[in-house]
Amino acid sequence: MENLENLKPQRVFYYFKKLMDIPRPSGHEKEVSDYLVETGKKLGFETYQDEYLNVILKKTSSKGYEDAPKVVLQGHMDMVGSKLSDSNHDFTKDPIIPVVGNGFLMTKDTTLGADNGIAVAMALAIMEDENYIGPQIELLVTTEEETSMNGALKLSDKVLEGDYLINIDSEEEGILTVGSAGGLTVFIEEDIENDGDKEGFEIKVHGLKGGHSGMQIHEDRGNAVKILGSFLAELKDISIGEFNCGTLDNVIPSEGRVKVYGSNIEELEKAKEKTISKYSKLLGELQIKIVETTGQSYSKEQSQRLIKAINELPAGVNSFMNDEHTVESSNNLAFIKEEDGKIKIEISLRSSENHVLEELTEKITKVLEENNFNYEIGARYPSWEYKEDSKLRVLAQELYRNMEGRDFETIVIHAGLECGAIYEKYPNMDIISIGPNIRGAHSVKEKLEIKSVERVYNYLVELLKEIK
Repeated sequence: MENLENLKPQRVFYYFKKLMDIPRPSGHEKEVSDYLVETGKKLGFETYQDEYLNVILKKTSSKGYEDAPKVVLQGHMDMVGSKLSDSNHDFTKDPIIPVVGNGFLMTKDTTLGADNGIAVAMALAIMEDENYIGPQIELLVTTEEETSMNGALKLSDKVLEGDYLINIDSEEEGILTVGSAGGLTVFIEEDIENDGDKEGFEIKVHGLKGGHSGMQIHEDRGNAVKILGSFLAELKDISIGEFNCGTLDNVIPSEGRVKVYGSNIEELEKAKEKTISKYSKLLGELQIKIVETTGQSYSKEQSQRLIKAINELPAGVNSFMNDEHTVESSNNLAFIKEEDGKIKIEISLRSSENHVLEELTEKITKVLEENNFNYEIGARYPSWEYKEDSKLRVLAQELYRNMEGRDFETIVIHAGLECGAIYEKYPNMDIISIGPNIRGAHSVKEKLEIKSVERVYNYLVELLKEIK
């Protein structure tokens, strides 16, 4: 186990180590939530913990800042629990073991939890500072950000006093995030119409890049569900079975497989050649493998409806913003799988504009209805719309220019942030998002740049001083 006492800022890494010692995957936040309340009380702050385990700690302003805009510092307490396949780590019981190397903090075989423990650690270090200069601070730490945003979505609209909110959940230094997409998920589920065991072929697609279904949706990464659908559309009078492709709704599917019945190897090889040619410009190296197999077939009618729907459903970028470079709306045909005797499909939609999201939803549900698929539309998470008249953004940009000699890169990201859920409840709040360099978040390769933490922390301290 590494000793983090020599890392700077010392109190930031002190608190980050405390958080690493507490198991806190999404859905298991009771212990860390109670720790935050206990810490707040020890430091003499007004504390609040709601039924969803969200925590708010309140620090009074320093002398001369009594009339300054009040500030909310915000992050989330949960982390993604990913590990190497041969790791025995239990995220519900075991502490995270840090390793320091080459200027980064990382681990050996698990996620680090810098997303978003480092935000909480920075805020706690500022909150406890007896020499603090600045306005009133409310530290808001939410739950289940990595899975459902349930903490932020269920937060009361009557518990925060802040005029400004600084979210510390961005993962690249020098980036000032000033807006984010909203979205929803469409769920499709129907019973498998089993047509018995048959001899046929298994088609496997692999070699694609995958990636984040928001941040990387505009790149030519391909979608394994759509590619398999395109392959199947080349075949005549077939039935299919055991269609399993994709993993999560926020991941672009990079591989998948399906069984085909009623075709022959010559027809399949021609379909393979056409499909590879059609998708030849994708990132990665598309590979299609065909092997003989046996298995259970769906009925021909169900098979054909499924193939038709997959080919008609959009996937990828739906529209760009006025600059023609920033994605406005998109959808990810995230996965199709067999589970408990059912075919299950999920489609994840995102948009920075609510009316565009509604139009895209109608486009997708129309395809499903025309192909006789029942569906449900899941809870929507709100967008965080760009504010033209943001005083906080202007102040943050001016300070960064003075401290670093360059401007922040200002972006609206095509992904969901808790800022959207908070903004919906507090529409008069002025919001920005910043953060230090975190590489490989959500993966076992996650690492946190130590010097970046120091720079961002020092900037945050100075920004609070400037809010007068």
